[in-house]
Amino acid sequence: MWLLVLGSAGLSALPASSEEKTPNRPLDSDRIEKRIQEIQPTAKELRFDAIGWASGIREAERLGREYGRPVFLFSNVGQMDLGRC
Repeated sequence: MWLLVLGSAGLSALPASSEEKTPNRPLDSDRIEKRIQEIQPTAKELRFDAIGWASGIREAERLGREYGRPVFLFSNVGQMDLGRC
């Protein structure tokens, strides 16, 4: 008996039709463009890309010999944005 009462109370809480749902807001292209610009990486964040990374240790050693430069071995085993590497 209680299940029947609880079930009918639960059904009465549901909307009668799908028309009662809140309408979706129309897309605001200015708001979207602003958000895209907000999440783009800053110049400071892009400095990492300016480094001439070699794709592997053999290529790095070859370039080091060719240009007479040392090789810096960088290994990422953490979160670089937190300074752990």
